[in-house]
Amino acid sequence: MTLIKVPWLPSVYRGRTTWAITIAPFVFILPKYAENAATIAHEMVHIEQVRRMGWINFYWNYVTNTGFRRSVEAEGYAKQKEVENGMGRG
Repeated sequence: MTLIKVPWLPSVYRGRTTWAITIAPFVFILPKYAENAATIAHEMVHIEQVRRMGWINFYWNYVTNTGFRRSVEAEGYAKQKEVENGMGRG
């Protein structure tokens, strides 16, 4: 994973800020979240999902299949919450 700090990221939701976007092997991230372990853990889940599913398969489904996108994001947010609650160490 290569972190790339960027000043702005697009969001699919109006009025919400996107903290990071993974386009494997790169993670584009707002500077204020670049040291946030929970955010990094969330993006690492996506890196692993891409590795497991393949780049084209993952991103095609992410862009075209809302159910798939919700599913992989749920996995990312679960890991993020784990780290935020102190359970994601080790």
